[in-house]
Amino acid sequence: MSTIHLYLDESGSPDINDHSQNYTLCGIIVNHYQSENLKIKADQIKFKYWNHTEIVFHSSDIGAQKGDYSILNNPSIKSDFLKDMYIFMNNCTYKCIVISIDKSKAVPKGWNSDQIRDYASDKMIECYIEYLAKNKSSGSICLESAGKRDFSFYNRYAYYLAHGLTRLGLKHDDLKKLLTSISFVSKKNHDIETQLADLFAYPATCNFLNLEGVRPLVKGSYEEKMCNILNSKIVDVNTQKYMYRHP
Repeated sequence: MSTIHLYLDESGSPDINDHSQNYTLCGIIVNHYQSENLKIKADQIKFKYWNHTEIVFHSSDIGAQKGDYSILNNPSIKSDFLKDMYIFMNNCTYKCIVISIDKSKAVPKGWNSDQIRDYASDKMIECYIEYLAKNKSSGSICLESAGKRDFSFYNRYAYYLAHGLTRLGLKHDDLKKLLTSISFVSKKNHDIETQLADLFAYPATCNFLNLEGVRPLVKGSYEEKMCNILNSKIVDVNTQKYMYRHP
């Protein structure tokens, strides 16, 4: 049985008082033996533009072109860098799971912040379990520590280990073989898989807003190109590829 890891990041907030319209979780699935190749390819880009590999791919910094990414204020460097990033994200082997909840539709139905967070956590784990079962693999979950989200994920993880997943005919003993561990890491961990989750979380929300007709993607834009890559990496399981919940 092969070993698979799920790395997570988020865009927006489940807080109903936050200005973000959506709360989105993005998961990157990588086979254990593919992790080193991902890191090598990412480090090649980092060394090419910064002459060292301590750079962290961070979506908001790239967009703002600040800090280490101030070099992107040079149009030529920016064009070359984005081209290399698109090639890297297109050609490397990994899969994505995305859960996005439209708070503007959830809140009028009585959902509070905790329910939004818990639903997203639950559906992310459920999709991952389905992926593991389909691929006859065991897997772990790794996410950057983030307060209440940690408790939400751990509680849902513990629930499935105790109760199984009836919809798939999986008993608790089956789940213990499939889902082997969950870990919470600090911001200093810098796994390339977590960096990929960060890069895709914002485009995942953009993709949803486009599908809903709220905010169309601009042809040829960074967001459209990232959404195209993301859509090519979404896992193929029996549940919806994107799970948007409007209760």
